[in-house]
Amino acid sequence: MIFFTTLGVWLLGFGGFTLFVDPYDMLDTPDIDGFNARKTRAHEDGYRVRVGHRLLTTDAGTIIMGSSRVADGFPRDLPDFEGGWENLGMAGTSAYELANASTLAARNDNINCVMIGMDLREFTTGTNTQATYWITPLSGDHPAISLTKLALSPHAFARALQTVIDNANDGQDDKWVHAYDEDRLRTRFEEEITKRYRFYANYEYDPERVDFLFRGVDAMLAAGKQVVMFIHPVHVWQEEAAQHVGANEEEVAFRRDVAAHLAARPELAEANNACFAGPALQVWDFGGFNDVALTAPPAEDGLNPNPWYYVPAHYRPTLGAAILDRISGVEREAPVDANFGQRLTPQNVEALLTDIQTRRQAWLNSDDEWMTYVTDAFARLDENPPEPEASPRVYLSDIDRRDLEARIRPILLEHGAE
Repeated sequence: MIFFTTLGVWLLGFGGFTLFVDPYDMLDTPDIDGFNARKTRAHEDGYRVRVGHRLLTTDAGTIIMGSSRVADGFPRDLPDFEGGWENLGMAGTSAYELANASTLAARNDNINCVMIGMDLREFTTGTNTQATYWITPLSGDHPAISLTKLALSPHAFARALQTVIDNANDGQDDKWVHAYDEDRLRTRFEEEITKRYRFYANYEYDPERVDFLFRGVDAMLAAGKQVVMFIHPVHVWQEEAAQHVGANEEEVAFRRDVAAHLAARPELAEANNACFAGPALQVWDFGGFNDVALTAPPAEDGLNPNPWYYVPAHYRPTLGAAILDRISGVEREAPVDANFGQRLTPQNVEALLTDIQTRRQAWLNSDDEWMTYVTDAFARLDENPPEPEASPRVYLSDIDRRDLEARIRPILLEHGAE
């Protein structure tokens, strides 16, 4: 009995410390200067713990989900956004995580509109989840159970302890804090040439993950949400990496699969409280060799940064704001005018795909110095190819599909959409 009493007291202290410190910045516990006021480790799980709970508790009318491109490329909050706004991006996310996150968004009556950023990475045969996914409501657990798992998690305890240490010693995660320092970004641009070459050399597209995500979208549509999906704008150094290594077929298949899902949902009820003009479900394509993507890399001294991109794969909030304005119908000057981003539909998908190749060929035929620079770099890699990026091949299982359906079906029945 003494053993179990001692164990219980220890577990209560262990869990209570984690929850009181609130390292993931999701609870209403007090923020104490010098103890836990600065949430210096909230990012270390890609924001999954916070997102899992905020999907159920946010009172923002519009949320945005996606990968680190969303987390870094859009403001965390927009105080003047009508109805409220919250950025719920998760670094390194997947179609699996986003589909299950969609079922939580569908259950929150405060949410009217959901934006979802997409690119090929979410639809590869990589790992479905990151570690802390399983201690959040994203996994399907009741929030109370998720909090219990969080309280007893050694990983979360370590984050809480490091948060207290950082607050006491004015510490921080220097690598994360300085990731986008301007004088480092040219080096990171250069590193991306090989990094993206290796990634696309081993890329495998999984169309079943597109199906999986759209099944989560169905739950939100049934609940009366407006869903606006968009393909991220990446810099030409990444666009050309995919084309050069041979992933263009996957880019084409991805867009065609998305268009097919739109065609399969032609008769949709209007969203209850739409935030954007247009139908309840819409997809925008900001990818391709557009004028924003073709801008020059940053200078080596950091004094002349690229105005739109931190690195080829991650854009600045200035470009995220332009995406929001374009979808909202706000007029902007070039290069983020009406030519930046187009609605993707079953009727125009082939024209959009042709336009991407036309723009690429025009760029390759140009005398742009950076075109020559990056294509020469890829040619040198062709001569001595680096090892393709190693990643496990993980495929969706029947259990994955059954679990998602079990979460979706009650939502469909509740709203008469079954």
